[in-house]
Amino acid sequence: MADDKKTSLRNIDSVLQLLGTLGRYQLFQATLLGIGNLSICFHLLNFVFIAQPVKQQCAVAPLYGHDTNTDYGKCDVLARNTTTNDTSTRACSNWTYDVPKDHSIVSEWDLVCGNVYLGRLPQSLFIVGQGVGAATVSVMSDKFGRKPFLVMSHVLTAGAGLALAFAPNIAAFSGLRLVNGMFQQGIVVTTFTMIMEEFPMNRRVEVSTVLALVWSFCTILLTGTAYLFRDMDWRTLQLCFVSVSISVLLQIFFLGESLRWLITNKKAKKALSTFNRAAKINNIDVSNVALPGIGTEQAPVELTRTGSKYVELPSEKSTEVVKYNCLDLVRTKFMLKISGVVWFSWLVDSLTYFSLYLTSSSLHDDFYLNFFLNSLAEVPAGPLYWYVGRRWGRRIFFMSFHTLAGICLLIATVVKDLAVGPVALTSATILAFIGKVGNAACFNGMFSYAPEIYPTNLRSVGMGSGSTAARVGGMIAPFVSLLAEQIPWAPGTIFGIACLVTAALNYQLPEPEGRELPQTIEDVKAWDKTPARG
Repeated sequence: MADDKKTSLRNIDSVLQLLGTLGRYQLFQATLLGIGNLSICFHLLNFVFIAQPVKQQCAVAPLYGHDTNTDYGKCDVLARNTTTNDTSTRACSNWTYDVPKDHSIVSEWDLVCGNVYLGRLPQSLFIVGQGVGAATVSVMSDKFGRKPFLVMSHVLTAGAGLALAFAPNIAAFSGLRLVNGMFQQGIVVTTFTMIMEEFPMNRRVEVSTVLALVWSFCTILLTGTAYLFRDMDWRTLQLCFVSVSISVLLQIFFLGESLRWLITNKKAKKALSTFNRAAKINNIDVSNVALPGIGTEQAPVELTRTGSKYVELPSEKSTEVVKYNCLDLVRTKFMLKISGVVWFSWLVDSLTYFSLYLTSSSLHDDFYLNFFLNSLAEVPAGPLYWYVGRRWGRRIFFMSFHTLAGICLLIATVVKDLAVGPVALTSATILAFIGKVGNAACFNGMFSYAPEIYPTNLRSVGMGSGSTAARVGGMIAPFVSLLAEQIPWAPGTIFGIACLVTAALNYQLPEPEGRELPQTIEDVKAWDKTPARG
């Protein structure tokens, strides 16, 4: 490369390739983002433990006189007059529990019997908050940058989580869960968007795999933390969960802005600073390289590695910054089809995913072991996404594992409802576990897939809208256990059929394998007309 001439790279993927696909800078940034999964997980699933179900019985009260026999049940007191033999039933207003009063919000605030819906409300409001956060923070992230809103979301999530530990009543607790969910979702959307933008196309699946494994590790760590402090009151447990948010300090001081976002939005000074910093850390000489459309007046060219050298390839001139808004997700038939399938898929996956977690499905009778088994079912999600998604494509991945989840959940429901005996129970448990694996693979995979199919200045909005749809399923999930009490076979049947319908719709999704992350909607449309790169 001539010393007196600056060479501009053709596209952003070329920039990332030049910096080294797995350079020290990229790996360090990915690690900082991965650590944020602790906050995402602990603030999302902590409700399972601080609001865990308890066994209650009506408190004994001398309300019926000495000539009355009383039977104290869970919600009602049956009184029989020994003289007249008359009986009456009254709803009790005080309860005793098999755990200390402050062990769970359920026991502390008597969220049982007629108040059982109040016990489900905080998690549903948390999910509502996530939907609001996904729709607002994602827009700001696309417009003003990734890092500021990621850090802001971390700090405010920690603040709301801390306040939860001091909530005086269920009303205040529910309101704080709503706020907590709003800011937690800002972490989710921005983290997954940034980590997909950090690597070129030939590394995205591997990075998604590692990120899924990190999430699995976080859920297992959550289980261990809850079990270690199982004898503590729920407020102390909440403080332990919030403490993981201290990791935001690492992101404040060391995390860089998304280079892809900076280049796309022509933030020349910051883009060059970030680019040079990455090159220095990766020990790569970029003194004769200019970024696409930044720092050069000549027609940009692409650098392609040939042996140990870079060869210049002529290219077209850089384009102007393309701005989008939320309406662009549905403005055309093409985008409406993509967004509609993504939204429905995420809704179904979220409903199934959180229902299996929050209802403590009967994989085992032990509460903590059951949560651990659900967490363990997520471990194969990352490797499966890597193997199938890389070998046969993302579309085949979602079609296959939605089908697997649907069939297994349906068969498990039939076996559990109709068959009897230990063999039938074991078979139903195994099938439910396999169904959970398929569901977890699809749910986690969507977080990596969505950033791949939306253009840069619509990426966070696309992620946010899909995540908002998922929150609808999450809002319903806490109440599924109430449906199961009335119609035991209904949840599994609904989940199974919905997964099969989703599998059929997934055929309409675009295939991002072998494609650079799109800069514009036209880039996505062109995928069907141009061959993918290996």
